[in-house]
Amino acid sequence: MMSDPLNGSGTLTLVSRLAAALPSLSPTELEELADAVEALTDAIGLQRDWPANRASPAEPTVGKAPTPLLTGVDLSRWSEPDDTGDERADLVAWLEYQRHEFLRKLRDLSAEQARQWSVPPVELSVVGLVRHMRQMEAGYLGWGLTGDGEQDFYGDDDYTGGSLDSVGDDVRGWLAEMERADAAIGASSSLDARGLGHGRTLRWSLLKMVHEYALHAGEAHMIRFAALGEMRR
Repeated sequence: MMSDPLNGSGTLTLVSRLAAALPSLSPTELEELADAVEALTDAIGLQRDWPANRASPAEPTVGKAPTPLLTGVDLSRWSEPDDTGDERADLVAWLEYQRHEFLRKLRDLSAEQARQWSVPPVELSVVGLVRHMRQMEAGYLGWGLTGDGEQDFYGDDDYTGGSLDSVGDDVRGWLAEMERADAAIGASSSLDARGLGHGRTLRWSLLKMVHEYALHAGEAHMIRFAALGEMRR
């Protein structure tokens, strides 16, 4: 004998109770309910089709741990920079600290986890943020200070772009761009010197990059947790 769905629990019960209530609803309430159901249907489709929720081809996983994207790199926690009284040295030290904090968001992640849109419906991954920070390094420091080289590597396809095959190149490109930026910083005569690319002072450029890293490291922090499936600090 089939059980009475109205006395049960779960999704079927909820739908059954809603259907039973339909005759008592006014035309306006029915219209509002129809709109809500349509919105819910769209949300269900988005959740079902989200890349992180798609079924992957079956692979043997017994005894197989994901391969970390980064190896042989210092991912330890650093202490915040001291106040030396030297404005330029302090700003550069804070930039280095924030860069390192951002780098640490890649720890424990495999290439697949790094590129995963792990917080639906946000189309954003940790490696997408890496790509974005490569463009920020170029726009505000490398190209921004010298006027030389590229300033835009991905166009509008930085946050959401990338593929499993490009993850390694994306990270290496970001690391290389930091080296170009450091050379540009070292070549600037003073904090008041204006960049040949963007026309801003070195002081402004350093402050801007500290802000960019602090902002996007916070985003990467939560996306990393979601990709790992746990709060692994």
